[in-house]
Amino acid sequence: MAELSFISKLTWPEGRLGPGVVETGGQSLQFSVPASMGGVGEGTSPEELLLSAVGSCYTATLAGLTEARRLPAASIRVRVEGTVSDYPGPAARISAITVNPTFVGIKSGREKEYEGAAMTARERCFIGKHLGPQVSYGVGEVEFAEETPSAGEVLDVRALPAPRRHELIFRTLDGLAGGAAITLVNDHDPKPLHYQLEATRPGHFTWDYVERGPEAWRVRIARIA
Repeated sequence: MAELSFISKLTWPEGRLGPGVVETGGQSLQFSVPASMGGVGEGTSPEELLLSAVGSCYTATLAGLTEARRLPAASIRVRVEGTVSDYPGPAARISAITVNPTFVGIKSGREKEYEGAAMTARERCFIGKHLGPQVSYGVGEVEFAEETPSAGEVLDVRALPAPRRHELIFRTLDGLAGGAAITLVNDHDPKPLHYQLEATRPGHFTWDYVERGPEAWRVRIARIA
């Protein structure tokens, strides 16, 4: 088995307040002691970096599981919460870390399978395995969200399989308030969609091309007030 090496570089100025800088992955992040712990509270903090390490491993593991189990999702969002106990004092410690995943744009009817994957990812994330027994590490609430963008946003369907495109587009358009609009982005001319829209919802939407290929077609679709 191979051994892999990883390097982070940190710089800290004189004194305890900081802020310092961590260089990793070609990026620089400012960090300091949180204001709630008597620090300057600039940038991120060691506590948040720990949560990010656990959360990023968990998220990547969960994404791999959903793909292996053929559980489609447009995206996965994970909120990580951490608790520091017995502060201040020498016994202060991270006592709990909870990951709260949200699956966006899933295949309905398979929610239990997504929840199962969320639990399994907690067991397989190897960063999480390095947390000591004094840290309660668990999965919180598993949530599901629609893929529908807000009014005025861009709806890019190029990465979606063809059967899901029209379903998402019509669901999004039906949710628009009067006068609201989206910009649809597709990899071919969505003219058949325009015909279908006129046939099923006549007089309810405007249709204006913003870009006509060859790489992408962009159409501004607005609900008539």
